[in-house]
Amino acid sequence: MVRPWYRGMGAGTVALALATLGPGCAPSSPDTDKLDIGAVDGDPHALTGEFVTYIADKRDGTTEWWHAVRTSDGREVRLDFDTASLAATGTQVRVHGDMVGANMHVATMEELPAVQIAAEGEPTTYALTSPDSYALVLVDLGMGVDLTAAQALPYLTGQPAPDKSFAAYYNEVSYGKYQVTGSVIGPYPFSMTTCDTTGMYKAIEPMITGTYNHLIYYFTETSLCDFGGLGEEGSALKPAKRTWMNGSLSCVVLMQEPGHNLGLMHANTIKCGTNSFSTTPATSCTITEYGSSMSTMGGGCKQFNAYERWYMSWLSGCNGVKVPANGTFNLLPLESNCSGGSGIQVLQVPFPATLTVSDPQSTSTAVNLNNYYVELRTAGGTFDAYATRTPTSGVVFTAPTVFVYTSDNVHVPTTTTGRGGTATTNQTNSVWTELLNMNPSANAFAGLTTAGQSFVDPAGGPTITLTSISATGASVTVSYPNGGTGSPTCIDGTALTAPGPTSCTGSTAGTGGTTGTGGTPATGGTTGAAGAKGTGGTTGTGGAKGTGGTTGTGGSPTVTGTGGSPTGTGGTTSAGTGGIPGTGGSGTVSSGAGGTSPDETPATLTGGCSCSFDAAHPAGSAPGLWLALGGLVGLVRARRPRKRA
Repeated sequence: MVRPWYRGMGAGTVALALATLGPGCAPSSPDTDKLDIGAVDGDPHALTGEFVTYIADKRDGTTEWWHAVRTSDGREVRLDFDTASLAATGTQVRVHGDMVGANMHVATMEELPAVQIAAEGEPTTYALTSPDSYALVLVDLGMGVDLTAAQALPYLTGQPAPDKSFAAYYNEVSYGKYQVTGSVIGPYPFSMTTCDTTGMYKAIEPMITGTYNHLIYYFTETSLCDFGGLGEEGSALKPAKRTWMNGSLSCVVLMQEPGHNLGLMHANTIKCGTNSFSTTPATSCTITEYGSSMSTMGGGCKQFNAYERWYMSWLSGCNGVKVPANGTFNLLPLESNCSGGSGIQVLQVPFPATLTVSDPQSTSTAVNLNNYYVELRTAGGTFDAYATRTPTSGVVFTAPTVFVYTSDNVHVPTTTTGRGGTATTNQTNSVWTELLNMNPSANAFAGLTTAGQSFVDPAGGPTITLTSISATGASVTVSYPNGGTGSPTCIDGTALTAPGPTSCTGSTAGTGGTTGTGGTPATGGTTGAAGAKGTGGTTGTGGAKGTGGTTGTGGSPTVTGTGGSPTGTGGTTSAGTGGIPGTGGSGTVSSGAGGTSPDETPATLTGGCSCSFDAAHPAGSAPGLWLALGGLVGLVRARRPRKRA
């Protein structure tokens, strides 16, 4: 750790220095005469501002991840860490280190109270809301923009199925819990000679008159930037604000970069030679970033996987179940709307012990793997469709498939209230998921598709066996050599009675549908009780028969059931049998996102998050030595380094 020259000096020592140092004397530091970049407390090695993380997805299929601090005078300084920082975007920080060229090499960093000390006018991160507001910002780099506002709007909010829009995608993957509104604005002129995305937003945002939580910058493809998409990294609790699209609004790029704003990371594949997995994955296996085409956080135009939805809290109740001991479970399609929490859509099966792999974006950083995640994928909605031929590479998805992948525990961001009402926010983002190949001798990644297929943990842990599978559900048995210990536990902490429901019962919201058929008139009597709620999702089901009452007059005319999230209604005046339940309509959302066709091999990610910032740091003269030393006399406490998890 580099210690600033004055650390450990008492006030007397500093005073002595003031009395004895000549005007030509100064502490040794690189280019301190050019460090007018927000130094604080008289320390030329310190910066205070708002911390931000970027993820760049490059057009060559690689990725880049970096951090920066936005200072109070509006500049952005890139930070180089020996060990990657875990601070969240929007955190107020004080950073100590030395400037190496345009970047600061960080020695220590501490978090500060959550006050606005970033550049004036800079928005902080936002609390996640629904509906959430987005603007697609057209930028003219001097060559015009290759999309008009009318052409761009369907990518953002279009609802017809052929559009496969951003709004339709997030509605579908969230089961209607995350709705998007948006506008296309611009074009705004901006000239640059390097990939200056920082300068772009600083120049354009003062001209934007509307209020939007998220801004998606789009410009005609330029070789100045080597990314296809770039995004600020936030969390599900406090999403970040900005993304940049370099000439592409393809399904993967358009859905993935805002996914980084929400805290989601990449969906990868992991290949371990002729085995599905290994006890030493860090050295025996190869991770392909973006390798999974079963999520737009990977390389395909498919719905988010279950881990990603669990992190976003779009799965709840017993939609996710931790399985620490032997059991057989009914697994329902991830595409189905089981948002009432009563249908199992993913199993979290613990490892015997934690394993690690290298962070794909920082090979010196280890990422924990603690669980297998088991989910059923079928054709459903607008985005999940079977391929019509079996690919020789990528991921095979030609029929109902149970996929198995690994990752860490799901770290859902939380806010806790401490003494005096002080709120502490844990803004943890998600981590990468690594898809396993259940047919490791083949080049293409496969899941479990036939009853009797099994995956055996190589460390002597659980065996995962597919006992039956169809388009409406699968039965999966988890067995441990010693039987395991404990009971299956749901996301909400309640105990599950295995094997769980065979359908998405208890759903509270459907995804639309046509009007169902009403019940027949009821026989006389007092008003019958209303029917039970039908199942939401792809096909809404009408309510159960109403309960008859005492003898009375005849019932009223037919009652019409509601598609999607229907509630059947009994006869309005019935003594005998209540109304026959209305049949809900199709619950398919009719819009989504563009991307690979069912016949394509997994899509190659065009672009990614990868523009290096070349933020300008105007040179300025260093403060006078006497003024700098005078400021240090007032330093009464040592700065404590940020405690890392």
